[in-house]
Amino acid sequence: MNPADPPVRSSRRVVLAHYGEVGLKRGNRLSFERRLRDRLREGLEHAGLKARVALTQGRYAISLPSDDALPRAMSVVTRIPGVANASAAYVVEPEIEAIQEAAATALAEAPPGSFKVETRRADKSFPLNSIEVSQAVAPACLERSPRAVDVHDPDITVHVSILKDAAYVSAARVPGPGGLPVGSTSRLLSFLSGGIDSAVATWLMMRRGARVTAVHFHNRTHEGTAVLEKLEDVCGVLAWSAGRMPMLVVPFEACQRAIVGLVPAEYRMIVYRRAMLRIADQLGRTERALGIVTGDSLGQVASQTAENIRTIHEAATLPIYAPLVGSDKAEIVALARRIGTFDISIRPHADCCSFLIAKHPATVSNIHEIRQFESAVDWDAVVAEAVAGTEKTVHLPDPDALGA
Repeated sequence: MNPADPPVRSSRRVVLAHYGEVGLKRGNRLSFERRLRDRLREGLEHAGLKARVALTQGRYAISLPSDDALPRAMSVVTRIPGVANASAAYVVEPEIEAIQEAAATALAEAPPGSFKVETRRADKSFPLNSIEVSQAVAPACLERSPRAVDVHDPDITVHVSILKDAAYVSAARVPGPGGLPVGSTSRLLSFLSGGIDSAVATWLMMRRGARVTAVHFHNRTHEGTAVLEKLEDVCGVLAWSAGRMPMLVVPFEACQRAIVGLVPAEYRMIVYRRAMLRIADQLGRTERALGIVTGDSLGQVASQTAENIRTIHEAATLPIYAPLVGSDKAEIVALARRIGTFDISIRPHADCCSFLIAKHPATVSNIHEIRQFESAVDWDAVVAEAVAGTEKTVHLPDPDALGA
């Protein structure tokens, strides 16, 4: 609030977090609401914020010890799947004068642009109906912050919600991820390579409510430790969505050496990835995972042609989820920037999958031919060695990734 502005009478500030898809769940809506409430509490706790999260009238009112905590709380809340949008709201007495004052202040604090007032009156005993409240509030807003009124396509909507004991007034809602809170569905394994795409694919499945364990196939002699440092930072960002981010690091060098000795260079990437799926099938048992997530985007690279994806996926017994399959690179980069993984993912690192592959890998493969190349590999021994050497770490949200 500008020091020159008069204080809002008898007010306090809260973060209002609204859900979208959760509200469509009907019979089991309560369980989704509880999961989202728990995730909000967990995220705020990781950010060092003491907060009270209360569900009221289809949204969460998050009370904080001071207004100084509002920006940090907003940064946390708008990263949590299940949250459609959030705003810093004034809570005032359900009286028209207090509502007018709060609305004028909220709009003055909002970015420039046209506006409208939208009122929801849960307390039907309030003496003015919703339209009359909006009509009374708009002139007070204009007096404090002259700007155009646009009731059809405004830049800013001033939201007024009138309950029995209080009124909530806000402007400038910030979008959240939407989707479902993490924990709404079962666990998946997600291949995390250190590149842009795999982190985005992982986040998209979290946004669908999945608990995700990241899996990285690591060639220690080829990659060094730089990629693991990157992945720890990526997990620290993704953990804001999930609460915590488990990661399995699978030793892959022995498997690659076996493949290099038996498979022509142009087909090695395909066989590498089939080997990863065999190993992931075994890891899925111990992690109780019901599927595998990949960052495949159809046609983006040689191993992601329709023919090669078919050949690669044939090696798995668990279902494969490829949420980026129809996305182009610009869309994927935009999502990576939005969720905060892009700058980490573009740090240079050696890629274990580039180990001794052809300059021009095959874009078309035949399953029977690939099986013939693989027939000399003792897959039981190779997979068992990789699984036995797998190391698990659990990463908590990184406070430095909040940016607030």
